[in-house]
Amino acid sequence: MPTYLMHEALSPQGWKAILEGQMDPHPLSDPRELAAGFESLGGTLQGVWLSAATTELVFIVDLPDTVDAVACSLRYLQRGQYGPIRITQLLTPQEAVRATEKAVALPKPYSITGSDA
Repeated sequence: MPTYLMHEALSPQGWKAILEGQMDPHPLSDPRELAAGFESLGGTLQGVWLSAATTELVFIVDLPDTVDAVACSLRYLQRGQYGPIRITQLLTPQEAVRATEKAVALPKPYSITGSDA
């Protein structure tokens, strides 16, 4: 099952709700509601973090496919507390090795005159 890294930016209203104690359950202290959404699609929530650099909520989830990942993102956007969501599919080390092996086997698309590429 693919693993996805999801970055969800909270809107100013979302941060206001967290800071004023109005968001229940709090997604960082009680991620059960978030986990239930992923589980309903056959997935698993691995964890939830707050990115110090961007103040985004960061999730690592296992989901059956990319369509399910997008569906989850759209559903959470509907709550109105979240801003843009970025989804990155993560590869295992074994998948990365297979990808590089396939890349080496592909024909070179073009060469630049005077380069070793």
